[in-house]
Amino acid sequence: MTEETTAREAAVSVNNAEGGVLVQTPRKKRKYKRSEVITAYACLLPSFVLMMLFITVPLIISAYFSLFDVNYYLGNTFVWFDNYHKVLAGTMSAEFYRSILVGVEYIAIIVPVQIILSFLIANLIVKINPKFSAVIKVCIYLPCLISGIVVGAIFSFLYNYDGGLFNSILQAFGLPKVNWTGEPGWAVFSVCIAAIWNGLGYTTLIMLGGLYDIPGDYYEAAKLDGASWWQQTVYITVPCLKNIGMYLLISLVVSSFQLYEIALVIVGSGAMHATEGPIYYLYYQFNYSKNMGEVYAASLIVAVVLTALSSVIFRLTSSEKSLD
Repeated sequence: MTEETTAREAAVSVNNAEGGVLVQTPRKKRKYKRSEVITAYACLLPSFVLMMLFITVPLIISAYFSLFDVNYYLGNTFVWFDNYHKVLAGTMSAEFYRSILVGVEYIAIIVPVQIILSFLIANLIVKINPKFSAVIKVCIYLPCLISGIVVGAIFSFLYNYDGGLFNSILQAFGLPKVNWTGEPGWAVFSVCIAAIWNGLGYTTLIMLGGLYDIPGDYYEAAKLDGASWWQQTVYITVPCLKNIGMYLLISLVVSSFQLYEIALVIVGSGAMHATEGPIYYLYYQFNYSKNMGEVYAASLIVAVVLTALSSVIFRLTSSEKSLD
């Protein structure tokens, strides 16, 4: 009886395919062996434990202490949601919203520039000789091996008003010097340039892997139809990189919003606090606030903002391709 049913379903599938409509026959669910299930859970266990220790548990602790007026000398006082009110509409609101806006500025500058540059460089690497491409890949990835503190120190010397490389180049062309780290507009720009240089190699290699994964038959067929480079890019390359693009978009949004070390070293508290993003704000409050409950509340709100940004990106880029 089973064989007859299978044959009938196969015949229906073939007939529908001949008629122009392909209907997939139902497949039997595979029964996993007990040893396979145990192996799968054993592989997931370390990640689950680490997630519990460094994400879930700290999150619960932060949520608990955010409801208290935390004082190491006088003890803790339960204040309900008063700390959240101080962050969003009280004494801390102006500084908090300013840090959020700075984080949005970082996202608006770093994310599109880094994605476009990584896309162009990855296409260049694909087109050139493999020997030269290997050298380019190594050179472009080297800045990723440097920590944010070191990157900030390097660019601090480059941005130095008297004797810095950038101002020396401007003077060589007869242009006036620029206060890269003292003026608010230039300070944000300077931090973004350093952050892009630091992370460009990683995004380029991810983009390069996506380009290598696109079948060459697509481009050969497009060339036979007379498609230009721009048409191949718009109708083949970009759609096939949708998953890669979504991953890079989310990771860059999160990392840009959390940008902290480079801004701390290059600008610090200068430039009228123009480069103090959310994490810089939490760092400052953690060191100088008298009530740690407010810091816990602010950190949770920042986590909610990041989650909301990620959810919006998933929503805007959701499609059948992104679910593959």
